[in-house]
Amino acid sequence: MNLLCVVLLLFCFQHAYLSEPSTPCVMELECAECVPDNMPLVTSHRAANGSLRAAPGDELVLQCGGGKFLAYPLLDTLRAVCEAGQYRVRHDDRLRHLLDLGCQESIFEDVLHQVESCGQPLQGRAYQIHETSSRHAVRHLATACFDEDRAVAASLRMSNAPRNQLSLPAHADVSAPLSILGNFNHMFDAKTRHDAEKLYSDDVRMNKRLHELFKHEHFSFADQTLTSAKLLSAHYFEDQNMRVTDFVSNRVAVWKSVAKGNLHHMHHDIAKFLKMTRPHTEIDVYTGTHGVVSLRTGHSRTEVYLKAGKRFPVPKYIWSVVHAKAVNRAIAIVVLNEPYVAVSEIRDAVFCESACSKVPWLHELRRQRNYEVPVYGLTFCCSLHNFTSVVTEMPTHVNVPAGNEGMLTVA
Repeated sequence: MNLLCVVLLLFCFQHAYLSEPSTPCVMELECAECVPDNMPLVTSHRAANGSLRAAPGDELVLQCGGGKFLAYPLLDTLRAVCEAGQYRVRHDDRLRHLLDLGCQESIFEDVLHQVESCGQPLQGRAYQIHETSSRHAVRHLATACFDEDRAVAASLRMSNAPRNQLSLPAHADVSAPLSILGNFNHMFDAKTRHDAEKLYSDDVRMNKRLHELFKHEHFSFADQTLTSAKLLSAHYFEDQNMRVTDFVSNRVAVWKSVAKGNLHHMHHDIAKFLKMTRPHTEIDVYTGTHGVVSLRTGHSRTEVYLKAGKRFPVPKYIWSVVHAKAVNRAIAIVVLNEPYVAVSEIRDAVFCESACSKVPWLHELRRQRNYEVPVYGLTFCCSLHNFTSVVTEMPTHVNVPAGNEGMLTVA
């Protein structure tokens, strides 16, 4: 048998996996049986067709990003050579199994935080990590403006800057004693998170709730179901930071055909654009929700809220704004989360003249013009000025030239 190191790129981890060919790890197995909990990146070799091969004796460079290796708490990079399915670590000559070469767990936090673009009644939040290299250093990966009353994110922001370091105005991240009002805010926040986790973790329960709301109207859902989807995609972030998108405040209810259709295509195109531009320009991505889906029942429409008190709305629009800071150009991409929209209603639903056909980097969206199909989530692209005249959830500090001069159509 030809002894090779095989690196299988497992989708479930979105990291590289190292193994010898006699015992490959396959997709159907539980990932935890095959790889460390926090898989290091392989930075020395390129993958092809879902795998990466290194000849016997080749040196592989493993990296933990902002973290450190469990077996080597002072190191974030290791050099190792494959030897019959195990890995000879260069600096101490020890032979280790792959499972011994995991990274330390990164502890991401979703915390209440001052965010300048969040006006009342929106609640500022930050997705952050405490750096292992410094006791008090905090790295912010994303911020959010969260509507606590309605239990839905109005907007979120992230950057493709190195290590996804999001620049924020000067502030203190040191915890301070809470006031009585502050303690109440944290109590309500914990209750909202608990309700959201219960709702979004079970599609069956969510759809039972939906059908219960409309059982007296005998509404025909035509095999459409709701699922939960992320606003910020994991693929917007560098590999070691992908798990920061798992917070429930980053989730909303979306029709499944939209989630698997144009919302997925939009995420794919933006992620590819961020990766392509990362080496030479900084891009900020803003995303959020606008409006509430309403279903026609008889001669009227009923808005869809999944909890009493008009909480956990199913958003009508899911939007993303991609802003290239160096050239100060932006594009707003809007997905209509309403597969039931009638042809006669499309003109009112699309609130700007779409420019998607003029944006060449929207490859997946533009393929076969599926972005124009409502069942997949009718998608349109706006100039920032036209967009913000309707979508007030977009932070106002981004200001680009009007018209074509301010449109981000090329990288």
